[in-house]
Amino acid sequence: MEMSEHEKQWVTDQGAEMITALGVEDGSSVIDFGCGKGRYTIPLSQVVGKNGNVLAVERNSDEVAVLRERITEFGGQGFITILSSEDVRLESVDDGTIDSVFVFDVLQYIDDWDLFFKSVRRVLKPGGRIHVYPATIPHPGSVDVKRVAFAINRIGLQGDGKRQFRMMHNKDMVDDEVFTFRSI
Repeated sequence: MEMSEHEKQWVTDQGAEMITALGVEDGSSVIDFGCGKGRYTIPLSQVVGKNGNVLAVERNSDEVAVLRERITEFGGQGFITILSSEDVRLESVDDGTIDSVFVFDVLQYIDDWDLFFKSVRRVLKPGGRIHVYPATIPHPGSVDVKRVAFAINRIGLQGDGKRQFRMMHNKDMVDDEVFTFRSI
C-alpha cells in the first residue's frame, strides 16, 4: 500500500516522538484500539521496543491487511499482536496488564462508552493511562470532549491533562489535542 511522504515520515519518526511525549516507554504494554492501518501502531512498536508489546485492535479486515503489510515493511514482528475484532470488552486482555490504551479518532464508532471505558479501566495497571484523541477538529463523526471526560471520570479515571500535537489524522497532518486520563 502506497504511503504519502508525510505519512511515511510520521510512521518512521514523528509518531514515535509524540508517543514518547505521552509517557510511553521501552518495555511498555499498550493497546491501540481502532488501530486502522497502523498509523499509531507502528510508532508505538518503535517506542515499546522488543521488551514491550502492542495489541492492535481493528474490526475492518481491509485495514488489518494494510497493517500487516506495514508491520512487515516497518518492523514490529513479534511484539505487535493484531486482534481482528471490535470487542469493546477487551476480553482477551488480562486484568491490570496494560500501561497505556490509545483511543484515537474511534469513539464515534463505539456505541457503549460505559462498557468500553470500564473494560479499559479493568485492563490498565495502577497508574496506567488512556490517551484519547477525539478528533476535535471539525469533521463528520467528531466527539464531544466534555462527554468523553464525564464518561471516563464516572468510572474512576482522573484527568491527567491535555497536550497539543502536530499529528496524523487520516492521511493529513493536523494540529489537535490528545486528552490523557490515569487510573488510580
